[in-house]
Amino acid sequence: MTAQARRTLRAFADLGATDTTCFLGQWPHRLSAAADADTLHAHAERLGLRSVWVSHLASLFGFDTRTGNEAALAACADDPLFRVFATIDPRDPTWREELDDAVSAGARGVRVAPGFHRYEVSAVRPVLDACADRGLPVQLIARLDDARVRHPFSPAVDLEAHRIADLVRESPAAPLLLSGLNRADGIELKRHLGDAAPEWLRLDLWHVNGPTGVADGLGADPERWVFGSGFPVQVPEATALQLAASALPGPAMRAIASGNAAVMLT
Repeated sequence: MTAQARRTLRAFADLGATDTTCFLGQWPHRLSAAADADTLHAHAERLGLRSVWVSHLASLFGFDTRTGNEAALAACADDPLFRVFATIDPRDPTWREELDDAVSAGARGVRVAPGFHRYEVSAVRPVLDACADRGLPVQLIARLDDARVRHPFSPAVDLEAHRIADLVRESPAAPLLLSGLNRADGIELKRHLGDAAPEWLRLDLWHVNGPTGVADGLGADPERWVFGSGFPVQVPEATALQLAASALPGPAMRAIASGNAAVMLT
């Protein structure tokens, strides 16, 4: 890493960001992509993070979601750094009971992953309603890796933007975060939604990649974006550098780094 990159990362650390897209556990297709609570603390210290939203990768790849949720809640119990998001699969007939159990144990939000669990995006709607009733934000994991380098044995499929747009149009007035959309996805989503994109909809940044100046464009709608790195599946410094190297004004930078995420949890 160059000296300039190190200086830029120090500037990012001064923002005290919230990382909305982190995971515990082992990514099954790359041995180095793994994290426990200590690893996430080191990640937070390196980037100056004040808060980390986390779930367990086992809930994406295991036989059930409950086992990973319980492991995440146990690993993060009473740790002020973490906000545990329980992963819910709406095909499970007991998902409502699992949701209530996770909330009782300290979960602060919910993640859904239609592309990993292989169900229609529209099936998320009951989860959105249940979370709205409970005052919980929902994070839809659209993808966690680039399809061009995806392992051939991966169960994941990318979600179609028009299916996501249909879900957004039907969503209740409650915080919804779309994770893993790239710039082309964002353009298509905006084309489908037009002016109907609700104020409670937000997108994370890890796949909005490109040259360091790409984040300058976020200034047109800074309330729409949150920082999310995809760690440990993705290299977090790439997203942090893009944001820190941008020409965004201070209020917009702080909103994207932490303010918008904080609003989702209130």
